[in-house]
Amino acid sequence: MKDVNAENIEFLSSGVIAPVKKWGAKWSLWAVHLVTSCCGVELAHAYASGYDAERWGSLNFGMMRQTNLIIVEGTITKKMARALRITWEQMPDPKFVILIGACGIEGGLFWNSYHITRPWKIIPVDYFVPGCPPTPEGLISAIRALQKKIERGEAKTTAEFREADLEKILGKGEKERKPPKPPLKIEPKPEIKIEPREVEWEFGKELVAKLSSKLPFAEVFVIDKNRVYIKSESKFYRKVAEVLEKEGFDHVKSLNVIDVLHEKKFIVECSVSSYSVKELMPVIVTFSVEISRENPRIKSLIDIWPSIDYQEREMHDFFGVWFEGNPWMGNKFLLAPEVETPLRKDFKLEEPSYVLEG
Repeated sequence: MKDVNAENIEFLSSGVIAPVKKWGAKWSLWAVHLVTSCCGVELAHAYASGYDAERWGSLNFGMMRQTNLIIVEGTITKKMARALRITWEQMPDPKFVILIGACGIEGGLFWNSYHITRPWKIIPVDYFVPGCPPTPEGLISAIRALQKKIERGEAKTTAEFREADLEKILGKGEKERKPPKPPLKIEPKPEIKIEPREVEWEFGKELVAKLSSKLPFAEVFVIDKNRVYIKSESKFYRKVAEVLEKEGFDHVKSLNVIDVLHEKKFIVECSVSSYSVKELMPVIVTFSVEISRENPRIKSLIDIWPSIDYQEREMHDFFGVWFEGNPWMGNKFLLAPEVETPLRKDFKLEEPSYVLEG
């Protein structure tokens, strides 16, 4: 397998105009920054007036076909991996990559998530900037290190570590010491408590009374100003939706599934609001039902609110809930084929492994 990084350096170091090529590349590192998460703020900090990273010959630029450096800022998901690869492939040679942030290096706080990739397995990285968040000084240090690599033709780390005598640290004759396994376990169920609250909101009281008269089988109450909650049985799920739609609630804000593992049930919550009725615009009504965890099936609402379609697909991917009537059921919407229901609490998490090296 060819070493792309080595080929780029070899190109800059070859021929009679090598000094000109190296000088030009060194002082014109135009970076297409692939910002996917909070590391982008640190890049902005580095290039703002305080640090002014542009004075080192590096300038952020939005078009990958006119750049020779890509700064990958943070998390790359499986869905974003293709975009990263395409962006890198469209950059002209010689090109270089700097990866910043703990999420990009080893997943960061999302280390065991179902959708995280390692960017250095997708494109060849020249320098890593660790940290959560990485500092502007760290990014500038990586840019300077890359410039020295272009100039000298070899990569050198910017960090130096003292050698340690492990025998002195661990002691001789002792039993082998192994790092403890992380305590990854399912905690006892949290208390899910949604109850009425006394709120000074006259319109809310009128709305609750009106909905209660049309939904005698449901419990309707105010939980905050501009917030109404409706509890009912799963067989009335569509009926509640139909009543709300007729009252002027014309779109879905969110669809959520809560996994209550110890009670062997899911709570399905749907939040709706209105774009068409002025009085209802600030109001969000959430209605919920409970369904079995063993065979989680419920009627789809796509014929009532088409905007709920992709959210039903997400909940099907994440929890395995089957929304009867949605033609996408049984297909993968967001996830890779090998991933099954990753947000269920019985989904097996990847446990980290630690190696003590001498």
